[in-house]
Amino acid sequence: MARGPSTASPPAEPGSAAVPPPAVLTVARALELPALSGARLVAGRDGARRAIRVANIMEVPDIIRWMRGGEFLLTTAYAVRDDERALTALVPELSGRGLAALGVKVGPYLPMLPAAMLRCADELGFPIVELPGEVMLNDILSEVIGTVLNRQALSLERSQALRDRLSQAVLHGGGHRDLVEALAAETGAAVAVRSADGSVLAAAGAPPEGTAASVTRPIAVGSRSGGEVALWAPAGRALDEEQVLAVEHVASLAAMLAVQERVLAERERRYRTLLLTELVSHPPRDRAESARRAAALGWDLARARAAVVVEVAGGAGAGDVRGQEERLLCAARTALGSPTPAWGTPGGLTLLVEPGRSLGVTCEALQRAVLAACPGRTVALAAGTVRDDFAELHLSHSEALSTLALGRELDGATGSFVRLHAEGGVYRLLDQLPTDELRALVDDALGPLLAYDAEHDGSLVHSLAAYLRRDRNGVETADELHIHYNTLRYRLKQIERLTGAPDKDPMRRLQTELAVHAHRLLSARAR
Repeated sequence: MARGPSTASPPAEPGSAAVPPPAVLTVARALELPALSGARLVAGRDGARRAIRVANIMEVPDIIRWMRGGEFLLTTAYAVRDDERALTALVPELSGRGLAALGVKVGPYLPMLPAAMLRCADELGFPIVELPGEVMLNDILSEVIGTVLNRQALSLERSQALRDRLSQAVLHGGGHRDLVEALAAETGAAVAVRSADGSVLAAAGAPPEGTAASVTRPIAVGSRSGGEVALWAPAGRALDEEQVLAVEHVASLAAMLAVQERVLAERERRYRTLLLTELVSHPPRDRAESARRAAALGWDLARARAAVVVEVAGGAGAGDVRGQEERLLCAARTALGSPTPAWGTPGGLTLLVEPGRSLGVTCEALQRAVLAACPGRTVALAAGTVRDDFAELHLSHSEALSTLALGRELDGATGSFVRLHAEGGVYRLLDQLPTDELRALVDDALGPLLAYDAEHDGSLVHSLAAYLRRDRNGVETADELHIHYNTLRYRLKQIERLTGAPDKDPMRRLQTELAVHAHRLLSARAR
């Protein structure tokens, strides 16, 4: 047998390797304890930074199966004192189970450590500490365990203090920037909070570009990802458990901030929707109060505005309602500017739009933005007339709704269009009439035709509308209706027989044309 190298002190820790956190009791630091003043690290110097979690005494090798890792195992090696092979075989087994080190008492039972054992320890980087024969193993056990517990208690105390400081940063109204600055100041590391799409929300300590973070923790907001907190440890320095826990705490606080922001955004959305719903539903009960509430949201109701309704159809199903609303609101802000009052409605948006250079041009720009945000969808947009007094916005909104319904009737239920009530022509005039008056006009002029169509499943009214729209051009009308010209002539004779040849009387002709438009308007109102 040969004695290992006579090294009287623990090895110096190379600067190129990561330095263990001070709170961790490593094998090298344990050798500085008074109870180990005469001990020597005789093999496995590469493992001198292994962390000691606990200390234990081995009397028989059987104890190894109960090891859980991180133990500083102390022994007299009495049970295997005469079996060099068994003593050497302990080294790979202990290293494989993740023990921190083996301390062997050299004395009357084991005069020296086997050379084969030391070579094996050096190859595995597993520390073997030679203990003086006069030392009491219980003294070492007590001091190592006490030191570990004291360091753990101190670590928990520091960790709690750090958590308290981070929490206070949020409780005093701080945001992501305050969190990362506090964490960077405490750890000396670069810190960043990144959103779910990878963009940096806040950073401190200049995170190195293109370098993976030392530790990341997800920001969980319910079932959705809210991003992550990333920390880059300085070169050559390892993170201790406190710092990792601090990153986790910052992630929890960032999640709390995200929830708070969502709640505030939802409250503002409801507040905004409530105010706007009131403005477009009826005249304000208290003008000053409505103006004050609008000003709190950044809206100037003194500006002339028109109510605009947007309806998006086709494409994705109803499962993405919130996502569609966000896209539409973003598109509206892009086209019109963020101060434009807008809120989501089932299937679209309602807005109070400043006309700008031209209300038509503004509405067309809005439609283009919405089409870009919702590719593959149809976008119907209708605007009421511009009102100087916000107390009349409910009238503009009513006009926009009727114009939208009329547009669906005239342009097809699935078509994209932009319609302005102010450019509605005869429909704008007819829209001012009560439904009963419109129905009386239709019954007087088209009653017999409607009755015939209902009884024979015919299309005389539809054919008449196309004929008038084509300025009484039979060839173009037949082409539009996809029927033979003779079929159209037969239908026109049926119309003349039922209505008394209205074309021969200018007043009857005008009444018939107005009735056709009124019929379409009634159909739109019935939708």
